[in-house]
Amino acid sequence: MDPRRELAIASGAAVAASIGDLLMLLVGNSLRPELQLPRPPGLALPVGGLLGVAAIPLYALGYRAVARAVGRSSRARARVVLVAGGGAAILGALIHGMTALSLGRAVAKGAAGRAPLESIAAEGGSLLAVWGAASVLVLLASLALLAAGTSRARALPRRLGWLNPAALTLLFAAAGLPFELGRAFLLPAAPNLAHGAFFLLALDALGREPRAA
Repeated sequence: MDPRRELAIASGAAVAASIGDLLMLLVGNSLRPELQLPRPPGLALPVGGLLGVAAIPLYALGYRAVARAVGRSSRARARVVLVAGGGAAILGALIHGMTALSLGRAVAKGAAGRAPLESIAAEGGSLLAVWGAASVLVLLASLALLAAGTSRARALPRRLGWLNPAALTLLFAAAGLPFELGRAFLLPAAPNLAHGAFFLLALDALGREPRAA
């Protein structure tokens, strides 16, 4: 598949996953009395969950497209991007699905909700472990992308190396920290928003390169 098409699909998938995040966060945050948010329709949670579970694995296509570019200067870095990015995509879908199930249980019990990150910590066990593993994989892929964009034999534009998924996640999260609604919505949605921004930047960068004859 053409790398531009792969990145376009991955970008669209990130938009779909972010919409899924929003729907699920509307449900979760509506359980928090202090926010005084209206309860969303009953379909919000299953639709939000299915969007993320179906879309997030497609991030692997975006990582694969970027890995091809990285491979022009370093096969080792390209393998890290491909394997770590693909693994993070699978675990991300699992996290999204597990979170949807957890929210479903909370809604069924009529329990008061917590802040999103507090809910993840409270779940503990498997969900926290999968979050940790996914974070490590995204960090590994991002470090390889940073090296590919800043090393002497650069395979990526410098800005694409610096604006990798881990760095963009931190930027989105930092933007949400000062505000209650930012902590409720932007902070937990940061990983999918970051991937959307990264794949769009990569699509723009590859779009400037001449197509192979």
